[in-house]
Amino acid sequence: MRSFSDVRRRIRRAAVVVATGAALATVAPMAMPSSTASAAPSTSVSPSEVVEEATPSFPMPVREGAIGYLATRSATLWLESRGADAVIANLPVPPAYSAANRAMATTLKRELDAAAKTPGACLQIIIDGTDGAGGLFNYGFFAIEKKYCPQ
Repeated sequence: MRSFSDVRRRIRRAAVVVATGAALATVAPMAMPSSTASAAPSTSVSPSEVVEEATPSFPMPVREGAIGYLATRSATLWLESRGADAVIANLPVPPAYSAANRAMATTLKRELDAAAKTPGACLQIIIDGTDGAGGLFNYGFFAIEKKYCPQ
């Protein structure tokens, strides 16, 4: 069993990862769970048009070279209560990236909401390098079933 200080350290690390990811989102496209991200932000689908509801599932694979974090339930609830999606949506970004930031915020909100409303569920965050088409990072947010979440 992990000590309380170890758990707190992991939660702080998760917050740093999310904050760093949010700061870097100003130049990065969003990796949607059901599509491949491109370097150029897409303006064909607005965040308000994304209506599918997320359901917690198994953790997504993290390819070599990517960073994957499986948040604890308490870290997931902390992120949801702090409005992490609103922080990303309101970052001052160049006009070319505002649609991508709003899409990333919408995806984060959808996955956080699904994880928060499902007892014991948590959030997985994946930060991956560029796919070669430009940009710096691709992000993925996924609601994860309780049985896969760290205690």
